[in-house]
Amino acid sequence: IYKNFMSKVVGIDLGTTNSVVAAIEGGQPSVIPNAEGLRTTPSIVAYTKKQELLVGQIAKRQAVINPENTFFSVKRFIGSKENEISEGAKQLPYKVSKDTNGNIKIKCSSLDKDFSPEEISAQVLRKLISDASTYLGQE
Repeated sequence: IYKNFMSKVVGIDLGTTNSVVAAIEGGQPSVIPNAEGLRTTPSIVAYTKKQELLVGQIAKRQAVINPENTFFSVKRFIGSKENEISEGAKQLPYKVSKDTNGNIKIKCSSLDKDFSPEEISAQVLRKLISDASTYLGQE
């Protein structure tokens, strides 16, 4: 039995502040709205005191009450060592440290865990892909 599976290719712009995902529809690129119905998704990840993962707009909304576990502007740390980051860039409500190799680590006190900037950014990418899959009707 032959089944034809059509897959769509999406393009993702992982931004420092906001991210967006698009696909070709009818021969034209089209921005895909996220689960909240918006064209852009804040590049923000948070973990609540109950250890729940929040990504995007919902993470941004709770930042005031959970600043130490709300991670934003993380993309600027990707590929950098801790000694390459200025003290001013480290003035954030969350803790930025380094591992034994000098790689940047972001402290999540609600999980008692350190994340790399890539791991935090991957959560944003997962949300974008999930929202795009839902919108396009693919898993």
